[in-house]
Formats: sequence, C-alpha cells, structure tokens
Amino acid sequence: MNKLFISLIVSVLFLACNNSSNENSANEGSTYYVAISQMNMESLEKEIKKREKALKQDSTKMDKRKAADLMEAYATYADRFSNRANSADRLFKAGELAMGLNHTTTAIKYLLKVYDEYPDYEKRPYSLFLHAFVLENQAQDLDQAKALYEKFILEYPSHPMTDDAKYSIDNMGKSPEELIREFEIRDSTKKAQGAV
Repeated sequence: MNKLFISLIVSVLFLACNNSSNENSANEGSTYYVAISQMNMESLEKEIKKREKALKQDSTKMDKRKAADLMEAYATYADRFSNRANSADRLFKAGELAMGLNHTTTAIKYLLKVYDEYPDYEKRPYSLFLHAFVLENQAQDLDQAKALYEKFILEYPSHPMTDDAKYSIDNMGKSPEELIREFEIRDSTKKAQGAV
C-alpha cells in the first residue's frame, strides 16, 4: 500500500511539473491581459482609440457589442481620471452611447453625473436636455421628463435646444399619428390664410 501511495504522489508531482512547463511555454508568445479598470491612463487612452476605430469601421449600422465596449472604456476613464480635462467629454459620450443602446438607467446615470459634476463643461446643457429626453422616450417617465425640460428652459433660456424642450413639453405623450394630424392641420391652416 505504501508503494502505491508513493507512486501516486510521484505521478501527481510529475504531472504538475509538466503542466507548469507547458503553461510557461504557452504564455511566452502570448500577450498579458489587463482589465480596463486596472489600466494606467496611457494604456486606457490607447484602448479607447482602438475601440473608437473598431466602432467606426462599420458605418452602415452600429455594432452593439463594440458600442458597449467603447461606452465601458469612456466611463472607466471618466471614473478613474475624473480630474482630467477630457473626462467630462468621455462621460458625455458614454451617456450618448448608453442612450443609443437603450441602456436607459446607465444613460441617465452618466448624463446626470456630467450635469452634476462638471459645471463648466460646454455640453452640460445638452446633458440635462438628453436626460429629460431619455426619461420621456425610453423610461416613459413623463412627469420627471417635463420637470427636467422646464429646468432646462429656466437655466438655459437662450440655448439652441430651448425651443426643442418647449416642443417636447407641448407634445409629450402624443402618439406619432396625433403629431402628424396636428402638423397637417397647421399646414392647411397656413395655406388657407395665405390664400386670403
């Protein structure tokens, strides 16, 4: 019995040593994987450029997997390097991608963070408008959306999107058919007034 036990131990040790040398030789030519959450700023910048290029390669439609990967990289950069000048822009882009992917909760989170944490960012008004837009069109939370559109109008009365915010409030909850009917009525009224 002792000989069998010793043979078993020797066999296990031999296999373990053999597997270890095989793993080392397999890893010699391979690249080391680092999660983006652990990358330094330079590596993360390179990864973002790589993912942006990958997403832009197919211009006919958005590849959802590539868009989600890029969104993750943007958000990681903004989270890890929030004091950098381009962090707000990266987070805003992550919000736009989340919105395009119908990741409603994520889009709201990123857009709200842009608005709350980057008061001097040039696209801050757009983050508020898009937050309202996502609430209206994706989350179907019309009360919250209306409140944010109204906040947008108060805070940015001369912004190019102010008329869009007013239009959204006026037409909130209407079906596309109702909107088309209203446009047709308005158009025919204008034509009738022009004929007089």
